[in-house]
Amino acid sequence: MPHYVLLMRYHSEGLKAARDDPRFLIGIQDAMERWEAKVLASYNTMGIWDHCLIVDAPDNFKAYRAALAQEMSVTAETEILPAIDLPLFQRLMSQSVETDGPHEWQIRWWARVARLVMYDYQFGRWARKNFTEHVITGKEKFDDISTPCIVISNHASHFDQYCLMKAIPWRIRSNLFFGAAADRWFLKGRKEITLRAWYASLVGGLYPIHRGGGSNTLDYPKWLLDQGANLMLFPEGTRSRGRNLSKFKHGVSLLALDKKVPVVPIYMAGLRKIRPPGTKEVVPGPVAAHVLDPIYFEEGTEVPEATARIFKAMKTVHDRVLEHGNEAAHPNWQS
Repeated sequence: MPHYVLLMRYHSEGLKAARDDPRFLIGIQDAMERWEAKVLASYNTMGIWDHCLIVDAPDNFKAYRAALAQEMSVTAETEILPAIDLPLFQRLMSQSVETDGPHEWQIRWWARVARLVMYDYQFGRWARKNFTEHVITGKEKFDDISTPCIVISNHASHFDQYCLMKAIPWRIRSNLFFGAAADRWFLKGRKEITLRAWYASLVGGLYPIHRGGGSNTLDYPKWLLDQGANLMLFPEGTRSRGRNLSKFKHGVSLLALDKKVPVVPIYMAGLRKIRPPGTKEVVPGPVAAHVLDPIYFEEGTEVPEATARIFKAMKTVHDRVLEHGNEAAHPNWQS
């Protein structure tokens, strides 16, 4: 998750509120969390700025900067600056920013065989190591799908993919491809084999997504669907930071409507506790992946309507989990 520096200069109303009740400053952090941002550090400063927050936030944090500024406009003027830690900055400066891929050969039969051979190394061993229990339900809902499909899921952890794969039948899984950030997984010049672009394409089934690439970002996944391949996408776009699902992006709907393929939602539970966003510590625990009913779109369905249907299917389960715990994600759960 990207880091940001948030600088605030209090207006007279903000200064008065802070003087009358110092807990007012905690309210600022609450406002940040409503935007799925985590406050890593908070400082009062001397100079032209009164307060400084170091924030871990979603990629699109800057996009709703105006909304956040409006929320605080009565109390403070705000300035939001993207930040990068020094070791990562040094590493990026020392390597090429050129990217490689996508690799169309990843759909060939020999590439699919290679992924099958490497599956346990890439996915299975991590699941066995970190999941004390791995519950799967609804896998049979793929049985009636004879066309390419788009698998979607909620996104809470770096370990989501390891949980997800077991819930997908082999005939889908062996021809399944994931979008991944080009500037992370497809940089040229990487020395480690597992970080090279060809390895990501071959073993991981990944293809590059360029941040801010616009509609061109969908060209390659459209081509994959045309070739009979299946896609796996996280419609939230990034790992959710708050308790609620993040707003779904329209990419899944655009692909599904354009290529007339079904969307298969899978709700995953327990992953946030295994490795929460913003941490490197791994705490083994139970996880579950529940396959929901496939969603087919009628001719003439509009993109916003399709996105709303996908979101509603996931949110129905998610709301139960928020109220009753991870066990409520199970389809046979009863209050």
